[in-house]
Amino acid sequence: MLVVAISIFVLGISACKEKGPTEKAEEKLDQTMEKAADKTNELLSK
Repeated sequence: MLVVAISIFVLGISACKEKGPTEKAEEKLDQTMEKAADKTNELLSK
């Protein structure tokens, strides 16, 4: 069962080599949220 799950995961990743606009937007959103979290933690630690 585990081998089947890993195989499906690997095939899914290898099938998507190029990033589409959705993936690029998600990455940008993630970066923005990380920066916001860092700034919030910085302000709260003062």
